[in-house]
Amino acid sequence: MKRYNFFFKESKPFVKLMMLICIFMVFTSIAGYLLMLFSLEPIYKQALSQLIMFGLAVMLWGLMFEGSIYKFMSFQTKGLGYYSAIALLLVIVVAPFIDGIGLWNDSWHFSSEGMYREMEKEARNIMETFTKDTSPKGLILNIIVLAILPAILEEYFFRAAMQTTMINLLRNRFFAILITSIAFSLIHFQLFSSIPRVFLGLFLGYLYVFSKNILVPILFHFLNNLVVIIGYYLINTYQTSIDITQLGLIYNPYLFTISLILIIGWFVFELRKERIRIKSQ
Repeated sequence: MKRYNFFFKESKPFVKLMMLICIFMVFTSIAGYLLMLFSLEPIYKQALSQLIMFGLAVMLWGLMFEGSIYKFMSFQTKGLGYYSAIALLLVIVVAPFIDGIGLWNDSWHFSSEGMYREMEKEARNIMETFTKDTSPKGLILNIIVLAILPAILEEYFFRAAMQTTMINLLRNRFFAILITSIAFSLIHFQLFSSIPRVFLGLFLGYLYVFSKNILVPILFHFLNNLVVIIGYYLINTYQTSIDITQLGLIYNPYLFTISLILIIGWFVFELRKERIRIKSQ
């Protein structure tokens, strides 16, 4: 008698990618329905929606198409210390570049921009609402829900699942990482900060392929989000009058150029190191 099972490990990359998107959409609908059913504080709603959309969706996909909820992720330990240090430095190094790109992105103007400006304003209002609670409990909750959870769950979805599948599908690493980064940006529904987020997605994607350890992009993602949370906390507790979340605060042409040179230099260094390693095998 022929046995049927729940696993589709032999599926083509295109099928895996389409099913990842479909499962994500289904779980997004489920998350929306559950949030309407239960009366929760906004911060807990945020946590629940992330866990369902990016966590449970990938777990189901992993079980169906990879036979595991985690074995499709890479956890190479060689060079982990080095790449963790790079992730930490990149948060600082890329800041002027991202800020400059953000200013350019925010300067866009077109006939129907009003709706997108409102979406951008709403996203900032939501973040400000979350970060108004400056109690120790509020700060810890914000760090968990707005920094730790997105770093883990979004990297689980975008880098470990989507990007890996996209690379297998396209057989071109750059375009696979770029498309994944665009998807990563679009899912935030913020047009006037979409280009900086695409670049952040590129940094996250290459940190993963160079380090071969999902913990490295998770660290970069976490630190990048943590800076924003701490910035809001310092403003709301009147410990500083400088709003480090303000667009254009750290931009100037010289810092932008230095940042870009350092980014390109690191990228070229990693590519050369990778080629040397491949040749020596």
